[in-house]
Amino acid sequence: MLILAGKKLKDLNEFTQTQNNEIKHLDVSSNLLKSGKEFVSFPNLETLIIDNNYYFNLNDFPQLPKLVTLSANKNNFNNLEILIDECKLKFPKLTHLSLIKNPICPMFNGEEEYQTYRTTLIKQIRSLKNVDGVAVDPKEADPNYFKQQKLQLQQQQQLQNNQDEAKGKIEFNQKYQKPGTKTIKQRSEGNRFVKNNQL
Repeated sequence: MLILAGKKLKDLNEFTQTQNNEIKHLDVSSNLLKSGKEFVSFPNLETLIIDNNYYFNLNDFPQLPKLVTLSANKNNFNNLEILIDECKLKFPKLTHLSLIKNPICPMFNGEEEYQTYRTTLIKQIRSLKNVDGVAVDPKEADPNYFKQQKLQLQQQQQLQNNQDEAKGKIEFNQKYQKPGTKTIKQRSEGNRFVKNNQL
């Protein structure tokens, strides 16, 4: 394994003068890299970590027929369809792909948007077994998978609620209590307005 992380590298020229056939794992994270053409000097890579750089596409990346893991978090990849096509063409054995904190990864933008992105990746790149650090269920390739999962969860919740009601189980909900109300007063003030001669 060759670790070149955090060296402020703008290119890999000094490390690519000869073929690095024996290197199977390469970490170039946290540098200033934009081009992938220099990876041609590492033809037997199985793991490539390019997190926290300035890559925005895979156009100039070489074919890496043995690559299994590509970690490309925190870069500038901005076109999902092009990235998918390049991955299929250049990394035929890719099983682990992580794209967190790229413009194409809506992980923090909303559940439905992220599910659509995830489904697209899994459907298009059939070899994937892990996306963004989460194991892939082959059923996720079905666009309706997440909707069905959500519906099942709602049905289970409704069934549980019905069972609880049938048992007479009532859960206290704080939102139905008026703010500032007290169930027990410290002393009665009911006769405060009654005069002594009326007692």
